[in-house]
Amino acid sequence: MEIKAELNEHKYAFAIPCYEGSLKTETALSLLDTSGKLCNMNVPHAHIVVRGGALIQDVRNELVHRFLHLTDCDTMICIDADIQWDWDSMLRLMVLSSHYPIVAGCYPSRMDPVKFIVNNTKDELNEHGLLETNGLGMGFVAIQRQVFEKMDVPDYDHQDYQKPIKQFFATGIQNRKPVGEDVWFLREAYKQGFPCWVDPGITLIHHGQKAYDYKFQDYVYQVLKNGGQPLGEENGV
Repeated sequence: MEIKAELNEHKYAFAIPCYEGSLKTETALSLLDTSGKLCNMNVPHAHIVVRGGALIQDVRNELVHRFLHLTDCDTMICIDADIQWDWDSMLRLMVLSSHYPIVAGCYPSRMDPVKFIVNNTKDELNEHGLLETNGLGMGFVAIQRQVFEKMDVPDYDHQDYQKPIKQFFATGIQNRKPVGEDVWFLREAYKQGFPCWVDPGITLIHHGQKAYDYKFQDYVYQVLKNGGQPLGEENGV
């Protein structure tokens, strides 16, 4: 089923945590290409960057705080500093974000053999070809403002801001396993009525010691073809 959206009716904020203070060259080039195309299309957008930070979850909470209080954008697009994408993948994400409160692309972990960090809640794709999940990496995720406005989470004081920061992202132990800040947020969002929908058609490259370019689409279709074994049992979190 085809899905459409008028991008210039929305305002997007690209939120990037730069723990090391810089972006991978491929990430910077992807961002430049995206921004150039959006400018040509008269699509309003902004960029939010937090440099450094000892706690990953705190940096992500800062990004959300700035998105909510320093911009009037209606969609935050979370991008990690080591992810590469093409325009078609970004366009898919942005169009889908007009219809789904949380939508994402899935990229391989920086390891061999290939591994995708994703926990699906269903073993079939929906009418738009998306997979429902409640946990994956935050490197390429679009989130509508309403998600943050409606979620009930605690807040805490931060020395750099006058207003308390809401704790959307945290780390801890769940089901006797350590959970990262990305999975923590998506599980909490799922509990509060906001599942994360993953588009297998989005192609991403994860940069580390090499370019990890395995396609999530190939993996998903192979699993579904083999009887729909839940992804989470093998490659989940």
